[in-house]
Amino acid sequence: MSALILGATGNVGPHVVAELKAAGRSPRVMVRDAERARALLGDDIDVRAGDITNPADVDAAVEGVDTVFLLSPHGFTMADAQLGVIRQLRRSGARIVKLSGTSSAITPDGPHACRQHWEVERVLEESGQPFVILRPNSFLQVLVKQLMLPGWEANGTIMNALGASGISLIDARDVGAVAAAVIENHDWDEQTLVLTGPRAVTYAEIAELIAARTGRPAEIVEVTPAAVRASLVARGTPEWEADHFEEMYELFRAGESAFVTDTVQQVTGRPARTIESFLDEVLPPAEATA
Repeated sequence: MSALILGATGNVGPHVVAELKAAGRSPRVMVRDAERARALLGDDIDVRAGDITNPADVDAAVEGVDTVFLLSPHGFTMADAQLGVIRQLRRSGARIVKLSGTSSAITPDGPHACRQHWEVERVLEESGQPFVILRPNSFLQVLVKQLMLPGWEANGTIMNALGASGISLIDARDVGAVAAAVIENHDWDEQTLVLTGPRAVTYAEIAELIAARTGRPAEIVEVTPAAVRASLVARGTPEWEADHFEEMYELFRAGESAFVTDTVQQVTGRPARTIESFLDEVLPPAEATA
């Protein structure tokens, strides 16, 4: 099984590559910055410099490949880029494994990026191209490590826009493992797989877990999704992206991403990683914070 990985240097792509390498495969990646990709993924990776919006680059990178992992950066024109890849691959017969977004938000009137995912999914399903769609819930690496922990480390507080609702956060490594498994195995062809962590957790629960592991208080500060949007705009975030995040937090606050699936276990044969195990990895030990 030969695979081309697009989006190989983001939150998920490196884990797809690592899982395929661990299985004895030699995946190919197409990236804009080949030097950075080699530093991140290893010198033994087949790295092709190119841009997914350039049809000639896509044609060259996909030659001899039977499966393409389709992931592109979150952005205003994300759908345009992905639809261009699908069009370019339509006569190649290559199977497309698309990484989409939070399942409850993939609707024609959902948040901005999710509307784009919805459009790409519809086109892919109707294209006649072999496909698998992966819909992961929000990543632990993003919502906890990148957004929650820096504020706590700086001032001991956690901004909570979800109220009392839980969310079944998933580890990006589990998403990578599922992607690699479906690249390797055709059992899930023509299916949409919804991926979550093993349980839904509230921000209050996460705060308690952080405090217990570090010996430092983690005070919850209640905010609204609208306040999150205003904060993002004040920091220079484009209006469309701030709107997107406000709508996502409104969905989370309504409990729309508290559902749980066992898809990670079904596909990989191992359970999804827990919030507890993730925090054990990323938090400093109690003696280091004293």
